[in-house]
Amino acid sequence: MVHDLRSISQVGTSEPFELQVARGQIPGHSIRNLFGTNPAIGTTFRTPWENNTALPFLSAEQKLDIISTSEDDAEGPQVLIVGVDGDYNEIREVVALNGTAGAQTQQNFFRINDLLLVEGNADGDITAEVNSVVYAKIIAGRGRNQAAVFTVPAGYSFYLGRIDAFTATANNDTKIMTFRNQVTFSDGRVFDVAQTSFVSRMDIARTLPFKVSEKSTIEFQAKMSGQTADVGIFGDGFLIKEQGPM
Repeated sequence: MVHDLRSISQVGTSEPFELQVARGQIPGHSIRNLFGTNPAIGTTFRTPWENNTALPFLSAEQKLDIISTSEDDAEGPQVLIVGVDGDYNEIREVVALNGTAGAQTQQNFFRINDLLLVEGNADGDITAEVNSVVYAKIIAGRGRNQAAVFTVPAGYSFYLGRIDAFTATANNDTKIMTFRNQVTFSDGRVFDVAQTSFVSRMDIARTLPFKVSEKSTIEFQAKMSGQTADVGIFGDGFLIKEQGPM
């Protein structure tokens, strides 16, 4: 087969490792992007996500209610939920929206990593709920959730590379943002690491990746020195299937 488009030089035999992973050419490897934003991060550490509250987590695996705030979403749009079950195995399911009446997943979810539209556009906000508690949300017009959190599935490790954070306030020159990684292990241990403070913008380009082990949840968290601020935090790394020692 002859390909018209190539990402390697005509005389070379390889292309950048990162590009090969992004193209799905290396088995057991994938790119994982984390991005979260919230317009009102205050003086307490909080993970940026769609609601102005602390990010909640399920205490046990549950079926999710997928609900829109618009009755016009009763037909057409479909939502993909990607997460892990109670054993931290990755699961995914597509649910057809049923407007404000909601539709329930067939599978039980313990953590939600992604909530995104895979068919059609939604007129309302879309939430993944259990007993009216919102655990993930798509704001109308965005197409997917934006929460700075990721739970590593069983049998995988996440190798974190770049982290960028941005903040804006009415008088940004006097407001300091403090950033930290919070890693929660499946046994309940919590590590707050890589804490640093800055004004306006932070860029961390790690020389060596930071490993987050299987069944752990990593959150990018922020707090302000005063009042509230519009905050965005972005990161990326490799999700790699572990096969034991070589």
